[in-house]
Amino acid sequence: MAYKYREDLVGKRFLSVSGVTKINVNKVSEWGWKAGVIRAASLKDNKNKELQVLVEYDGVDWQRREWVAVYSRRTFRVFLVERTLVWAPKNVKDETIKWPALTFTPLAADLTLQPHAQPVEFLHDRQLRFLDYGNLQPFQEWDAKLAGADAGTEPEVLTALSAEAAEWRSVQDGQRILTTTPSVLGGCRAQVYRAAGTTQWYTAVIVGVNEHTGELTVTDDTVLEEHSEDPALVQMRLLGDGVIESIMRGEVVGVMPRRSRSNLQV
Repeated sequence: MAYKYREDLVGKRFLSVSGVTKINVNKVSEWGWKAGVIRAASLKDNKNKELQVLVEYDGVDWQRREWVAVYSRRTFRVFLVERTLVWAPKNVKDETIKWPALTFTPLAADLTLQPHAQPVEFLHDRQLRFLDYGNLQPFQEWDAKLAGADAGTEPEVLTALSAEAAEWRSVQDGQRILTTTPSVLGGCRAQVYRAAGTTQWYTAVIVGVNEHTGELTVTDDTVLEEHSEDPALVQMRLLGDGVIESIMRGEVVGVMPRRSRSNLQV
């Protein structure tokens, strides 16, 4: 069964087509696609026309990140966000094999993508191909044969693909924990994206949670100050080997007692 689509945008990959790009509706692969990662969002309501997201584009230094207005036609003709992981056909060494790839769903678009021309982004090399999602198999478990072991794909590439697929699944589980069951996170360590400042990330300990708003109180390792962060609006990653898996099994993993901030203003 495919992973359930999560509504929050942070941590997701995106594909976009600029609002000034010349469009040939019959050549979707030539639309001037750009890709990257959403690091933060201004609102939780993805349908709000005022929504802005903080993006980092592939191949561009993170310091050149920018807030973009998703629904502005002057900015984008198409803005798609990552949906799930599938097995998709890929040409490798003159053979067609199945390869892990991301599918996407429109967040904003004034152009219609035909069913047979939906974008997939292959893991590892991030190449784009345009296919019919209805013909793709949901990614479930890693299978070296599906990934092309019989087609002569290099072992190191297969190893990297397996690790990337596992990391994608771990990110989905971690984000769901952060946004749906934050009460279990007291004492856990996390990496937090710094939406403003001269460093990209900081590490912290989660010391409290506002169960009404979902905001987490974290103590920054660098300056030992507390910050309030909403994991639905800024990307966070749980740290520690096996932490996410342990939480999924219902185990207590925090290194210090949890304390609820549900009655406090944060």
